[in-house]
Amino acid sequence: MFEAFAFTRRDFLAGAAWLGAARAARGWAGALPVAGLDHVNIHVPDVRRSADFYIKLFGVEVARAPHAAANPGSKPAELWFIRLGQGFLAISPTSPQERPGIDHFCFAIEGFNGAAMKPRLTGFDQPWPDTPPGNLWIKDAGGYIVQMSAGADRSRVPGAGVGAVLVEPPGGVKREPAFQATRIAQLVLIVPKLEASARFYRKLLGAEAEKQKRRFAVGPSELVLRPVSGGESFRVGVAGFDAAAAARKLRDLGAAPQVARDKAVVSFRDPDGIRVQIGA
Repeated sequence: MFEAFAFTRRDFLAGAAWLGAARAARGWAGALPVAGLDHVNIHVPDVRRSADFYIKLFGVEVARAPHAAANPGSKPAELWFIRLGQGFLAISPTSPQERPGIDHFCFAIEGFNGAAMKPRLTGFDQPWPDTPPGNLWIKDAGGYIVQMSAGADRSRVPGAGVGAVLVEPPGGVKREPAFQATRIAQLVLIVPKLEASARFYRKLLGAEAEKQKRRFAVGPSELVLRPVSGGESFRVGVAGFDAAAAARKLRDLGAAPQVARDKAVVSFRDPDGIRVQIGA
């Protein structure tokens, strides 16, 4: 595992604590003290093919759960988990009627206490109100499933809460992925009614989390709302990002990268057509 990160978990928690205090002092606190993006779960037709692709990209630490549910409404199945610095990517199978895309995403909550925090979600759509208090689940105004829990402990295997165990590389050879991930830097959601979704996240995250119109700061990450004519995506921050070098590595992996004009990000689509970005 890589241990040297410019932004440590201690920095993350300290910043979140300061942010929470500032929100309370100014009277604009959201429903819950959201500290960051803990993970993004994508669902795909072939989890092993997808896992193999993302392991080549970021797979320093990889785990697998043989029989677990991605969310309380899904059937137990094989899940894969890939560490992305402070967070992780989860991969689960699609149901017959689903297209590849985002199954759900999870906010890390500072000082998480499910039983105590649940009353603060009164008025939000809670599709599974009777799930154990280790996680809270709501649906946003655009239909996305939002999970809330304590932030991932980097000393634990990603997905350990659903029984995932580390997957060692064949032959014990050390993995050398193309990129050293540091965090989930951005999540883009496509929503049919932009203002309704923006109101939802203002209420959940706090009005001043909206740094730009429909762009919300979530700890060291960003949540962006876009119209249906756009496309959902997630961005992974990587150490030592260089756009030209990133594009070369992606081409070597069979992807078709597109470098932004300002060279701040490189975009591509994974084998199932899910849009991914890599940046600083």
